Amino acid sequence: AAATTVLLECLEACCQVHLSLCSQDLPEYFEDHLAEWMEGFRALLGYAHPALGGDAEDPPGPTEKLHAAVVETLALYISKYEEEFQPYLPAFVQLVWERLIATGTGPRYDPLATTSIKFLTSIATSVHHPLFAQGQALKDVCERIVIPNMRLLEADEEMFEDDPVEYIRRDIEGSDADTRRRVCAELVRGLCRNYATEVSGIFGGYVTSMLAEHAANPAANWKAKDVAVYLVTALSIRAGNTGALGATQTSGLVDVSDFFTSAILPELRAGAEHPDHLPVLKADAIKFVATFRAHLPVEALRQVLALL
Repeated sequence: AAATTVLLECLEACCQVHLSLCSQDLPEYFEDHLAEWMEGFRALLGYAHPALGGDAEDPPGPTEKLHAAVVETLALYISKYEEEFQPYLPAFVQLVWERLIATGTGPRYDPLATTSIKFLTSIATSVHHPLFAQGQALKDVCERIVIPNMRLLEADEEMFEDDPVEYIRRDIEGSDADTRRRVCAELVRGLCRNYATEVSGIFGGYVTSMLAEHAANPAANWKAKDVAVYLVTALSIRAGNTGALGATQTSGLVDVSDFFTSAILPELRAGAEHPDHLPVLKADAIKFVATFRAHLPVEALRQVLALL
């Protein structure tokens, strides 16, 4: 296992060198031998060694780092060398997809998961987006990739408990750009560029069911509402600065005012009456108001200020 680890680390370094050499322009030699490189990348993505497995809570291992480096290289090809990469694209989309679905939720797999989701986002926003329109592809992406990776992780809960100010700062300021939740939100917005109606229909059903799940037992199922609020936020932001200005444009896929009244305002009222009531949901509610304040009625904002 020790010798294999060294070899995998060398392969990862080779991938990083390849990425660096191609970052400005595709060298002629690489272009002439692209089929060989792609075959090598395909083999590396499919590689697994039983002796190198570990606990999901461990830091990324050599296999996970290698896979992430390969996917990062593929993302560069789709963004800069689309014409040359096109013949290999369908096979790699399928391979990355399958690898991502099989990836666990522990920190060990975070780099691979975030890099793979970014790769899919690149596809969704390119001329190759029809790959998502084939069969059940769009539904599978929404249900098997976005929803599971938007769920609050144990590490997120621990950060909220240990350092809530840092948690909120990262969440609002966007310094958590490489977390699963953040890259999933970007994937949702990428899919909405060409499949807004279909995506909103799929996620609309999930939002309804998650809110109903929370309503049935708020204390036990608060994470369901957390995902619902995050998903609605991702669906609703169309473009514009979401920092100091909040969302300057909305997609129109969700009635922001209606969602505020039915799902956000009750959390703020509950938090005002019971300060220790599900603090993560209260933080979600405050962030929602801050993000969409330009699209909420003045009276709604007055209600919020009275509850804070």
